[in-house]
Amino acid sequence: MIRVLQFIGALCVLCGAAASIPRPNIVLNRQSDPVGITIRTPELEKFSRQALIFTDAHAGASMCSSSRYSLLTGRFGHRPYLKRQGWLPHGPNLPMIRQEMRTLPEMLQAKGYRTACIGKYHVGMAFDNGQGQPARDYYHRDVDFTKPLLDGPTHHGFDEFFGVPGNTEDALDTEPRIYIRDDRWSFTDRSKMVMAGFKRHEGKLFADPAWDLEQIGPVYLREVESFLQRSAKRPEPFFLYYVPNANHQQLWEGGRYAVPGTVNGKPVAGASRMTDGSVAGDRADMVLENDIAFGRLLELLRTLPDPRDQGHRLIDNTLVIFTSDNGPNEGEKHGLSFQSGGLRGKKASITEGGLRIPFLLYWKGRFEGGRINRTHFALTDLFATFARLLDYELSDDEARDSYDVLDYWTGLRDDTDLRPRLKFCHLGPPHSNDAMSLREGPEKLIDGGGVAEPDIKRGHRGMVKAVRFHHLESDPGEVNERWSAGEQSRVDQLSANLLLHHNRGHVRKLGVPKVNRLVIDDGWHNLRNDLDGEIGFEFQLSGKRARTITHLGMWDDHQDDRPVRGPVQKSNDNIIERPTVAGSKGRGLNAEHVVRLLANGKMIVETALKRGAGKLEGEYRFVKLNAPVALDPSRVYRLTMSTSSNDGDQFHNPAAYDGLSPHIHPAFTIHRSVYLKDGQETPIPSYFDAHPDYWKHRLPVGPTFKFE
Repeated sequence: MIRVLQFIGALCVLCGAAASIPRPNIVLNRQSDPVGITIRTPELEKFSRQALIFTDAHAGASMCSSSRYSLLTGRFGHRPYLKRQGWLPHGPNLPMIRQEMRTLPEMLQAKGYRTACIGKYHVGMAFDNGQGQPARDYYHRDVDFTKPLLDGPTHHGFDEFFGVPGNTEDALDTEPRIYIRDDRWSFTDRSKMVMAGFKRHEGKLFADPAWDLEQIGPVYLREVESFLQRSAKRPEPFFLYYVPNANHQQLWEGGRYAVPGTVNGKPVAGASRMTDGSVAGDRADMVLENDIAFGRLLELLRTLPDPRDQGHRLIDNTLVIFTSDNGPNEGEKHGLSFQSGGLRGKKASITEGGLRIPFLLYWKGRFEGGRINRTHFALTDLFATFARLLDYELSDDEARDSYDVLDYWTGLRDDTDLRPRLKFCHLGPPHSNDAMSLREGPEKLIDGGGVAEPDIKRGHRGMVKAVRFHHLESDPGEVNERWSAGEQSRVDQLSANLLLHHNRGHVRKLGVPKVNRLVIDDGWHNLRNDLDGEIGFEFQLSGKRARTITHLGMWDDHQDDRPVRGPVQKSNDNIIERPTVAGSKGRGLNAEHVVRLLANGKMIVETALKRGAGKLEGEYRFVKLNAPVALDPSRVYRLTMSTSSNDGDQFHNPAAYDGLSPHIHPAFTIHRSVYLKDGQETPIPSYFDAHPDYWKHRLPVGPTFKFE
């Protein structure tokens, strides 16, 4: 059995190794900031001598919310609606994870796991306003505390939850100072709530009368103890995602950090020491708090019996990971930082100090011995790796940016993992807030911004603008300001790769489908019906094998499908994209459309589609060609369909904002979207002046075809 335990700031996964038990428990312990190497952390130091120590593990983003989203979904941190920054702002926030999207804990549930999240969630919740709608007031005055949550951890794969929505430990945040258990507020009597708050929020925040910021860590630890004690009596394996708020900054009346006097009977406030014996300070006290809590967790695993393997303890079959969701929130923002272990930058930086994190991995008999592993991977990869470990076959709409790294963990592979990984977020100069980096092995490219959010100030309207290039084996501190002339071709290639992976919507190779059509799945794009002319795309065969088109067709919208925003309305964080309506009932074209296939500007074949014509297959309507068309692998083709504004038939906008991109058959490569008005190619109208690169690798889900 795999038991996974996670501690925010640390990721801990525990897996059982007994041959008779195929699934280990998993403990994922993740903290908000990595532990400083100069602070005495006896429990972590002892654990590191037993575990695998990874030196090149990365968060999916340099700030908490996007990083957590990346871990829980197996998608890069810039994929959801949160694109201007890596953390959810104060006030009410829409959930970053759509309920239609399967998460890591949901995958584990499907394999028989009992799942729990204890601590800070911070990927968005929806509170009920008493009328079944999400509360929207900045200070949550419209929340009905007697109602269950509309969206929270238990809606995304956790059987149990105890904790807070996000930065409730931070006095600048506006969320209620009330714990949530499962999908319910733990204190519901509004008349007895205390109006708390600090500085500009003074007297405006709802709080449980018993709320004590200094005790948030000890409260979480008691919940962890309870969960593990109950798990020692249950037959199923467990996944524990343990994410304490410490050692996150906690601006409050008492200072920057709220430190408990004791944790698990051991002194904390004023007790931390540096390795030279000097007093370490408040933040180090919070590091010590996490160290003590982690030690208590390990103690329970070592002493509690394993109900699935008589005579053994939980630790014998538990995979434990200790990690962080970003770099430290202390030190130099741009320079080499002592707190980041000599790397450049810190939290909220696209440099290594903001992204490279501690990662300790232990599973008795599998991952142990205090050995060093220099594999580069990201928390995004946990989804696919656990799926492989549990013999779970990922579907094409799951964990689209997650790689299986199990062989690199076990040592079956000792080569360099060259698979591309995108990282996100840089708050403040010199780059835009949505700056991204691409890692391929030791090579790292930094884009200055404007790809994730193309209309951002100082951004580049959807074009990759390389600003830094580093070979991290020779330049781990990212010191070199510019690349050499001999490196320009590699910079150009990495820039092209970054644009491809971003625009296409996935990096993991999706499955080879059994259906023989170009568009396998239409994705979650916004719908539009506002263009006069022809909309379509250019494509080419991916390999040298010839293919023959037998049918032309188009996406046939359901009568209940609706756009989530106007066709050229700016995307924002209060508008979400979802799958289109399922089923065939209600589908039917309202107008006649002509689908055309061309090459080098010359017509090859065209066909008309109208209501009742052809055959409806799922969401697509096809007409069989009188004479099949053989495609030449060396040629670029153009496929378009005619459209008229408000003709009643919609198509998917080529670029998704926070939904899933369409799944294209791997036999074909999409070059770019195209729009023709009055027979002339013209830019597709958007809410900003898009650079032509913005449309590369994208297609509007409208015209399509079937092939032999």
